Order: sequence, then structure tokens, then C-alpha cells
Amino acid sequence: MQANHDKLDIADEMLEAAITAFLDPKQFFAALNLAAVAEELYGKIIRLNGGMNSQSSLIELAKDIAHFDGDVSLTENELRKDLYEVSVMYKNAIKHVNNEADRFIALDVEDEARATIGCALTNHNLLNRQFTPTIQRFYEFG
Repeated sequence: MQANHDKLDIADEMLEAAITAFLDPKQFFAALNLAAVAEELYGKIIRLNGGMNSQSSLIELAKDIAHFDGDVSLTENELRKDLYEVSVMYKNAIKHVNNEADRFIALDVEDEARATIGCALTNHNLLNRQFTPTIQRFYEFG
């Protein structure tokens, strides 16, 4: 039977599963993908409500650094596009194989999973979502 599901609840479930996969069986690829889904869902809700999510904060930081270095040629849209491509690059790279060269991927999957969980948690906190024992375990680990 079909039912309506709140995408914030879906994001919460994805984040919990990502942390569990990261900490317990050390399933870093699963953790990376699940955390990326949670981060995107949370982030979009934040932006729809006029807030600044983890990606937006990174864009502001990148703009400040670029201006400090004297590079005013980068627009916010270019920075947003570049950051988005980097943030979803590994998530998309692990779930697509377009040709034989795409079969293998080079990355520090544990580090990427940890960073993606961190971004998801930033957005989770910005939305004042429930702080769970699983999230506590991740903070204690980190």
C-alpha cells in the first residue's frame, strides 16, 4: 500500500544507515552513497527554506578565498557548479559504469565517506533534526 513519506525522515534513515555502515562493518562505499543522499535531501530543504546549507557555506568560503587571492573572475554560479560536481563526483562515480575505463575508481573511500557524513550532519544539525545514539557514536569516533 502506498503512503506519503517525509523526505526529511528518509534523509534521517539514510544518515543513520550511513553512520552504521561506516562504523560497524566498515562498508565505506555504502556509507558514502547513503550519506550523499542524506546530505542532498537535507541541503535542498534548507535552500528551499531560504537557508544556507553546508554546500552554500563552502561556496561562500571559496568566494572569500578567491577574492582574497585577487581572483574575482569566478562567479557564484561557477563555484556552485564546481562544488556540486566535486560533492557528487564520488557518489556518482561509484554507481555508474559508462565504459570499461569507468570500471575502476581511485579514491580514499574511508576519508570521502567520513567527509560526506560530516556534510550531512552539518545539514542535519541546521535543520534541528533528532540527535540519536548513532550520531553520538559517530561524533565519539571522530
